[in-house]
Amino acid sequence: FVEISEELAKEKGIAKGGWVRVWSKRGSLKAKAVVTKRIKPLICDGKPVHVVGIPQHWGFMGLTKKGWHPNSLTPVVGDANTETPEFKAWLVNIEPTTPPSDAVA
Repeated sequence: FVEISEELAKEKGIAKGGWVRVWSKRGSLKAKAVVTKRIKPLICDGKPVHVVGIPQHWGFMGLTKKGWHPNSLTPVVGDANTETPEFKAWLVNIEPTTPPSDAVA
């Protein structure tokens, strides 16, 4: 799932529990939308900047399917001093979509 604000859901026409496609220059994934009041747009230079919350740590063992993991969206960059990869913040787009063919209801 991905978490988005009510404002972003309204702007993009995304329904609660609806399927969305999230993509970046690196890849894309499909997930269900959790529309929540917990996430609010940030205001930068007087303009709203929306946040898409995507869980990364699932806690189970085994392989994941292509197009189901947020690492398919992340850039391959890191902090030069600490050598820590940057997996916490990146730019994406989001839109409503149909469920993947192998989706579980």
